[in-house]
Amino acid sequence: MNKDNFKITGQKIDIKDLDQKIIPDKEDAAAKKELYDELVPELRELHEKLFAEGKYGVLVVLQAIDAAGKDEIIQYIFSNLKPQGLKNTSYGKPTDEEESHDYLWRMYKGLPKRGELAILNRSYYEDIISPKIYDTLGNLPEEIRNDPDLWKKRYEHINNFEKYLTENGFSVVKFYFHVSKDEQRKRLLERLEDPKQNNEFSFSDLDDRKNWDKYQEAFEEMLNNTSTEIAPWYVLPADNPWYSRKIATLALIETIKKINPSYPTFSEEEQKKADKVIDQLKNKEI
Repeated sequence: MNKDNFKITGQKIDIKDLDQKIIPDKEDAAAKKELYDELVPELRELHEKLFAEGKYGVLVVLQAIDAAGKDEIIQYIFSNLKPQGLKNTSYGKPTDEEESHDYLWRMYKGLPKRGELAILNRSYYEDIISPKIYDTLGNLPEEIRNDPDLWKKRYEHINNFEKYLTENGFSVVKFYFHVSKDEQRKRLLERLEDPKQNNEFSFSDLDDRKNWDKYQEAFEEMLNNTSTEIAPWYVLPADNPWYSRKIATLALIETIKKINPSYPTFSEEEQKKADKVIDQLKNKEI
């Protein structure tokens, strides 16, 4: 499997041509063993080095329609990483306080510190996707709201924002979970019929489902306008959940390998002190 087959760095796509399912369910389940036996341990070690070195950070963006697999990748993959170096922030409908600022303002609480891997479960892309479908820009000045270049400008804002983060030592990697309408239907039914999953269901999910075609159009525009070499999108075939997690894990491994973090070591002077302390501890002098 070549993860780069799912990577978009500027090429234009038609969302109807993108795969939602690659392999049969039986093969998809088999990807779980490789993930936990090999890939997740490798990612965990790289993440520990990233945290220990404390010089660089990684921003992970998760974007999708409901029930596509965002929460599950956090549960099954990211939860295995070092907690001290992990941040997870979910974004929903903006609060009154958030709406009183520019649309990127609320994102800052979710950005990584140096040494951290920060996950945005939905992100600043919501401020392009949601307003296109639900017309939620009523708080903006009329000249901005009615600007024919509004979306073009927002794409430019986002591309510049991601370039700014990258140039300041924070890599950006983005995952779009491309789920089929029928698979989403099955997952919503599970959430409704299984009492243990009821908490994962929101009746607003049905409103989004009714606007399926509008969402697909918005996602296509998002991918075509914000896929860059420095902040690529990976389109995950979300009907294959474990295969999608494998692609994402491989992409994160590559991202941190490019950073090439290492465990900090003692300076020459510190090593002399450490050797002295080692001798004292071994001889029970302290």
